[in-house]
Amino acid sequence: MNAGIQPFQNLVVLAHVREALKSDDKAWIQKWLGQGMRALDMAATKTAGRFLVGDTPTFADLCLVPQMYAARRMGVPLDAMPTLVRVDASCNELPAFQAAHPDRQPDAVAP
Repeated sequence: MNAGIQPFQNLVVLAHVREALKSDDKAWIQKWLGQGMRALDMAATKTAGRFLVGDTPTFADLCLVPQMYAARRMGVPLDAMPTLVRVDASCNELPAFQAAHPDRQPDAVAP
């Protein structure tokens, strides 16, 4: 996630897509984030319990939750990622994940 999916949504990359390549940055991120997340969902079916790797949160879950937030923010369809949707919901039941949610941060911009 942090090397093969996340870099495609960095603001500097999206600005380059939009300005230098004169392309649709939202379509770009929907394609690459969606492709990476679907592949991750397929892999997660072999390892997931309540969380991505078993029944205890791991570093993988810490990486997943922001990617799911980005996918929703960028309009990536999640229907082909049922394992990730389920695990994300499990993570978001925990107080630590709730406190770390981007919308709850001091510098969060209201929608």
